[in-house]
Amino acid sequence: MTFASLASSSKGNAYVVSDGDTTLLLECGLTFKELQKRLGYHVADITACLVSHEHQDHAKAASQMLKHGVPMYMSYGTAASHKDPMDGACIIKAGETLRFGALTVVPFRTFHNTEEPLGFLIEDSRTKERLLFAVDTANLNVIADRLTYIAVECNYEEALLEMSDRTTGFLKERIRHSHFEIDRVIRWLHKQDLSGVLAIYLLHLSAAHSRAAAWEARFRREFPGINIVICKE
Repeated sequence: MTFASLASSSKGNAYVVSDGDTTLLLECGLTFKELQKRLGYHVADITACLVSHEHQDHAKAASQMLKHGVPMYMSYGTAASHKDPMDGACIIKAGETLRFGALTVVPFRTFHNTEEPLGFLIEDSRTKERLLFAVDTANLNVIADRLTYIAVECNYEEALLEMSDRTTGFLKERIRHSHFEIDRVIRWLHKQDLSGVLAIYLLHLSAAHSRAAAWEARFRREFPGINIVICKE
């Protein structure tokens, strides 16, 4: 199984998971034209696209993906709240098992300021590799075993957010209640069995309230032997 980031920021999010035969797109938060470009103009090779929630930096191209024949999967809350009609989307629920070739996907609930946001646990039934993907969430209560890869939001650092003069008090509180802070991410990761984890991908870093180089060094100290990847814009 491979995981690749095409875009990871408030400007847009899109990630690709593939086992060589089946290719899943997680999020489509770019214009369709830009998404085509970053996919190498191979949109037709996408087996399905799974969307965590309706915000445009995660679901901007959803209607265009549907028009181009890519099956779209999202919760009822996401479909109902999207700015474009999502009548053609496949509605999914937390806890159910989806199958795409050799890949199985189990959605789980996340914590964001939207109606029904989801994260995804993806397993390759042939190699038994497992990926946990969660973005735009204030916290996580999921504990997963036998993980190989973790792709998780690490959005902001509390000290940087608190010191910011450009961020209003209202927006600071909104960020705190809808995004994953670095200390909370680390505490959550330490609850997981990381014995089989090869890589941790840090997603959706805030442009104003993060320190990529310092964070990467900290994660390497906290989780020795695991490849730490900062996913950039």
